[in-house]
Amino acid sequence: MKIEKRNLLRDMAEKYDLPAVLVYSPLWRKENFRYLTGLNFFGPCAMVLYLADADEVCLILSSAWDRERAGAGLRSVNHFMTTGRDWQIVSDYLAAKEINALGVTSGGLLPAGLHASLSGAGIAIKSTDGFLERIRFRKTPEEVECLRSAVRLADRAFPVFLDGIAKGLNEFQIVAEVEYALKKMGAEDNFMLISTGGKDVFGMTPPQNRTAKEGDLVLTELTPQRNGWWCQICRTVVKGTSSADQLKAFGIYYEAAEAGMAALKPGVSISDVAKAENDVFRKYGFGEYTTSKYTRVRGHGQGMHLDEAPTVNEDVDLIVEEGMVIVIHPNTYCPLSGYMVFGDPVVVTKNGCEILSTTERKLFQV
Repeated sequence: MKIEKRNLLRDMAEKYDLPAVLVYSPLWRKENFRYLTGLNFFGPCAMVLYLADADEVCLILSSAWDRERAGAGLRSVNHFMTTGRDWQIVSDYLAAKEINALGVTSGGLLPAGLHASLSGAGIAIKSTDGFLERIRFRKTPEEVECLRSAVRLADRAFPVFLDGIAKGLNEFQIVAEVEYALKKMGAEDNFMLISTGGKDVFGMTPPQNRTAKEGDLVLTELTPQRNGWWCQICRTVVKGTSSADQLKAFGIYYEAAEAGMAALKPGVSISDVAKAENDVFRKYGFGEYTTSKYTRVRGHGQGMHLDEAPTVNEDVDLIVEEGMVIVIHPNTYCPLSGYMVFGDPVVVTKNGCEILSTTERKLFQV
């Protein structure tokens, strides 16, 4: 574990005036564990335990196989243990260290059995959720490069998506082709949504047995993961030739994305970025489609989780900082075309923002 990550644990313990802090990550939400340790895991969960008085770090793995794979990564920590599902090992260890209070970061996902075991040992539990997540908002230059590497895979895989549409493949087949290409390129994982159709499409979904017909839109959110980092692009493709209404609709999405990027800079509220996007739809009489009835967010953070805070919405009052990486995507339904997606990840710079992806920003036709 790098010294700066150990220092974060120390800072967390000091902020909450606690003798120990525990960072718990389940298999489906690994980001805090990976952020602190740089290690991946495949068992049910993994934890980082920090003891403040001793300034010691203990890694707690649920799988012996993860322990073997971690190898040299464990040399930079003081202790490790493998628990399986025996939570008593953790509470006994803390009791032996005379820990009577524990800060827990878990995103609300701490298992009931572990909570009961800790409480049964007389250890008071205090939530420290939000501490690491807030620090993770702002990326270091090295972390931005990790995100560039991830989105570069999306840029390289997008032509495979286009080729699948051109060949008349259904959604299952297109996603399979893209996944295969990404894994060959070195992607660790990929989160991909897709939808096919016209004005009957109100959002994106996992793949279905649908094949694009002439004039249909095919939408995708393409989010590869590389070495723990996720970064996405959102694009819309027309099978055949775009209609006048489809082009008009895309012009609104493009203008909205540009407005969001123009507003995104250090010191502004993220709510103003969302408002800049939504005001474009309002200008053209489509303000209704910026509400939660039709859309979820106007963008969101990217990093060690594919859909990180902050969300880009008008009710989110958070000040933008240099180094944040945000996907700006005014994805929503439009009665001219049906649901349409368009968006790119950007890093906030000193005076504005920089787009990380290189895929052409247009309404594609195949």
